[in-house]
Amino acid sequence: PALPAYRAVVLWYSWPISCCCFAAPARRGTLRILEGVFPGSHRLTNCGRAWLTLFQFAWTSSDAAEHKLVKTEFRYTVEGAENLDALAAAKGAILLTAHMGNYDLGAALFADRYAREIRMVRAPEADAQTARHVDESLARATAGAVKVAYNTAGMALPFELLNALRAGEIVSILGDRAIAGSSQRETRLFGAVVRLPDGPFILALAQKARVYPVLTLREGFHHDTNVPGQPFYDRPADTHPQTPALEGPPPRATHTSLATP
Repeated sequence: PALPAYRAVVLWYSWPISCCCFAAPARRGTLRILEGVFPGSHRLTNCGRAWLTLFQFAWTSSDAAEHKLVKTEFRYTVEGAENLDALAAAKGAILLTAHMGNYDLGAALFADRYAREIRMVRAPEADAQTARHVDESLARATAGAVKVAYNTAGMALPFELLNALRAGEIVSILGDRAIAGSSQRETRLFGAVVRLPDGPFILALAQKARVYPVLTLREGFHHDTNVPGQPFYDRPADTHPQTPALEGPPPRATHTSLATP
């Protein structure tokens, strides 16, 4: 059965407290990021933000675990439903997301709702048992519709993803973190130089596939918002006049439960 709400709340609060007290590397790393995003902010304020970040992480992780293990139903608000429908109907597309909200849960619910296969690219897990748990829980929750491809050194993964796109699958890639050994480009965020992966756009260029930016944001208890953007290419717009412009009216918001067909 699903975890009772009161027990879930206890876990959500105890996890960030434990991390702040005992997981010094995680706490220091979060504080370094916050100092870059909020320059000049008081350290105590950033400590509160760090605790809230870990709290949000605990909440989203427990939501994903509940869906994978007991198929708990979640309510979703979709902003830009026409873009999500277009992604579901695409014959091979790239789903570009970020380490924001519950992207694992969003992929699983999308696969359930639209009966589409997703090839999810992830960084390798440090622990073999953790990697096996991720693979097995996703396979069990989605009846094999979400397959994990680990981003390791070598040329096997690019060919695997190209073949998946050619077979009409959707490839899900996190586009906000470049790991060592991956193709990447420099840009600036919050006044600092950062490196972001360019693999999604190289794939789009090679396969002429559309790139759909999609974010999954947690709104409340068992309630998330899915924000799919209009698709784009990593190539001049005049070579693909059918590509929708990025400008346009604001997306409409529709309420739906992606866990229920």
